[in-house]
Amino acid sequence: MNGDSPDFDAMLSKDLKERVALILSENPAMSPEAAMQKAQFDALANNPFRPPTHGCPVNDLPPELLAHIFQLGRKMNEEEEEYDEEYDDDDGVHLEDEWETDSEEGDADEVIDEDADVVMSSPVKGTVALPSPGAPPETDGEDSDSDSDLDLEDGEEHEEDVSDLAFQVLVSHVCRHWRDIALGTHTLWTTLQFSGHLNAEKAQAWLDRSNGLPLDIFIDCTTVHDPDHDHDGDEEAPDADAVGTVQSAASAAAAAFGIILSFDPATGTLTSSTTTEPPVLAEEPVPEPCITLDDLIVIMDMIIPHVQHWRIFEVTVSYYTYMYQVLSRVAQCPSAPLLEELGLYDYEDISDEYEVFQPPELATPFVPFHGIAPKLTNVAFWGVHIAWDDSLPLLKGLREIELAYHAKNVRPSFETFRAILDASPDLELLSLCLSGPTGDFEVIEVPSLRSLVLCYLENDFVKPLVQALVLPGLEELTLDFQQEDYSDFAKQLAGPARGQSRSLLAGLTSLKLTCLPCDDATSELFMAQLGGLKNIDLNCAEEDSKRYFELLTKMKGKPQTPSFCPKLETLRLAGLEGKPIRKLVAARKAAGAALQKVLVSDRDFVDPKDEKWLRANLDTFSFFEPSDSEDDAMNDEDMDQMTDDD
Repeated sequence: MNGDSPDFDAMLSKDLKERVALILSENPAMSPEAAMQKAQFDALANNPFRPPTHGCPVNDLPPELLAHIFQLGRKMNEEEEEYDEEYDDDDGVHLEDEWETDSEEGDADEVIDEDADVVMSSPVKGTVALPSPGAPPETDGEDSDSDSDLDLEDGEEHEEDVSDLAFQVLVSHVCRHWRDIALGTHTLWTTLQFSGHLNAEKAQAWLDRSNGLPLDIFIDCTTVHDPDHDHDGDEEAPDADAVGTVQSAASAAAAAFGIILSFDPATGTLTSSTTTEPPVLAEEPVPEPCITLDDLIVIMDMIIPHVQHWRIFEVTVSYYTYMYQVLSRVAQCPSAPLLEELGLYDYEDISDEYEVFQPPELATPFVPFHGIAPKLTNVAFWGVHIAWDDSLPLLKGLREIELAYHAKNVRPSFETFRAILDASPDLELLSLCLSGPTGDFEVIEVPSLRSLVLCYLENDFVKPLVQALVLPGLEELTLDFQQEDYSDFAKQLAGPARGQSRSLLAGLTSLKLTCLPCDDATSELFMAQLGGLKNIDLNCAEEDSKRYFELLTKMKGKPQTPSFCPKLETLRLAGLEGKPIRKLVAARKAAGAALQKVLVSDRDFVDPKDEKWLRANLDTFSFFEPSDSEDDAMNDEDMDQMTDDD
């Protein structure tokens, strides 16, 4: 111990002596041993690592306040999960939280094992299984036979397992008082996420706990290895090397566990021996838990009786067979009076030929909820089509519309598309990705639109589309085009917009450019219109986007000022290393147009010295995890670079 450090042993000894002396002076008949015990007990009375002796003071709070604390805890738990998922490299695979159900008497039956599929968390994604507990332990003085039920079979409790429980489940296992409040606070149990192996009984328990409140339902069928899809005709044959490896392992195992014959020519005898070592074969990989088609049918049977309470309904699939089942079932629902968000996503790979929807036997369009969902505001149809014309009563009053990856023969007509926009006067976001209206375009004015996303659209489609749109309030634009020269389209954007004297670009405050292939002159013309831009997102893994980054470094005049985007404040970059970023930040700072915030992909290398400099010269410098599409673009760039090097 250093000389200037306090001698805690001496301090404790002095404190105890003073306490003992005081106790003996007040209680002359008490023995010194008893006085020492009392002094020690009093010294530890406020130790936060010891349970309170007179009950938990939190239990003195009004039940309404304790319920509110539980709700805040659940919200914080969900926000932490969303943050972890954003930076988790699990490609969207959800972790399975454990939770318990109620018996008919209302007691805790069990903690669901790691295959449980209803997750009390945000829609975006467990753990090692805990044993099945009985009723939660009592801490209010009542006798309980189940105090040890939360322990593992070997008598040891793993704290990391408990910490992975959803917050509302965790608090419901603290004591009977907390459990009663948690189960009675129905807002804690309104988010259901189905992912992994289905346990219908336990899922039903959550529906019962929600007690008729609006439900947020998420069904993830994207980790499918269902037998219905294990033997598709286009499935690749087993790898020959893999087969050879397995065969070699089997041969080695046979030699290790079998009969060995040997002949001795000197004696003319044949002897045999057996090996006793058991064969060791490579273990087959355990498939990820998934929702099968039969599971999906059970889920729909379970939740459809509660359709009057749906607030969010989101389904993601890897095969359209699953989505067809969902569409056919929701088409039978008479209405969804509380539904606000509808998201149907088919992540199945589409072929280059997308003129006609495949397979044709699943092309039948449906009208969800008989077209009755008066509170619906956000819709997303990715690779999923409905009966657009007959669904017009459903598609009104919308704030966000996403259409993506539709074969041309199942897209809405322009007349229907215009009717949807006209019926949504408060529309704020329109996203078209390899999708959009068919037929001849006419002028459509959408004054409320703030954000427009255009991706993977052909030149001959996107030019007349944008020409037809009147968007006086547009603030955010996302562009991602590949395989063609979009110079003419870029010039169109840089020119006066329909019904305005300025270009559509002039009113933008945020721009995301993943890829916009065009010539150098057009790139400068495009960037020159971004005088009011404050935020830009560039994927510089694409050469065409790197050109726009280089333009940001250009200066003009004396004293020098930025040639482009003079009001730029925030820069988000992928596919670029630290040196050019530092150069850009320094140049704009010297020109009196300093950047405030820079975000860089965590896939890109930034030298520690450059990082230190950037943090010192920016209000905010941080790294982000790129999306799947950005990852794909960067991987393509890496492959191109490797090819060039060869």
